[in-house]
Amino acid sequence: MISERSPMPLDDMTPEAPLPPLPPEEELSALAKTFYDKVYAHPWIGRFFRHVDQARQEVKLVRFLLLSWGDASFGSYQGQYLREEHANLYITDELFDLRQALFAETLREHGHGGALVGAFLAFNERWRSFVVKRSVQECEPTYPGEEIVVVPRPA
Repeated sequence: MISERSPMPLDDMTPEAPLPPLPPEEELSALAKTFYDKVYAHPWIGRFFRHVDQARQEVKLVRFLLLSWGDASFGSYQGQYLREEHANLYITDELFDLRQALFAETLREHGHGGALVGAFLAFNERWRSFVVKRSVQECEPTYPGEEIVVVPRPA
């Protein structure tokens, strides 16, 4: 069973400025492919995905962006979904920051800069409190027998 951490109030999830339009779905798919190529190849964060189909993750990311981008009313619902999806994963602030860096690098490689990179990073930041844990004790299996996944930082 998932513990009930206090969800972030919707007011805190609403960006101060309107988000720019998302790139077209075809471009989002290309971004997701490049991003997950980087994630799966990374010696630390990639180990979280050893048994996860990359193509499926790419589709999930694109779907998430299309549903959530600029829709503050969807925020708490999506945050709860992310909390449940990541409940058994020990994700630290350092790992979240690494994900942010890989995402920004991906956007820049695809020719996006300034405003869109900043908007994506701010959008992603809205979900930090739903996935980051202060200790491994905050991790919980979402179903009986599910393992808690802890991936130590490589030396």
